[in-house]
Amino acid sequence: MINFKSFLQSHEHAWFCINKTDKKKFLFLAKQNGCKWINGDEINPYKDNCTNFMGINKNLQLGFVSAMCWCIDKNKITKIQFSDMKE
Repeated sequence: MINFKSFLQSHEHAWFCINKTDKKKFLFLAKQNGCKWINGDEINPYKDNCTNFMGINKNLQLGFVSAMCWCIDKNKITKIQFSDMKE
């Protein structure tokens, strides 16, 4: 399993680009890693949805990233293509 917590030990936060077909997989993985929504709610991969751009901080808080922010913020944030991550 991909371990977000160990990855985020060396990064303040990371943004993920998620293909339409990987959205549920991403939410399941985030939940398995102990992530919660930024407001503290539990992630429910069966009911919740995510966008193409999502962010996780080192406290394992998950939130939406707007397309505008994704495009404008060139080098300050670690950006990962979720489909390229190795399990």
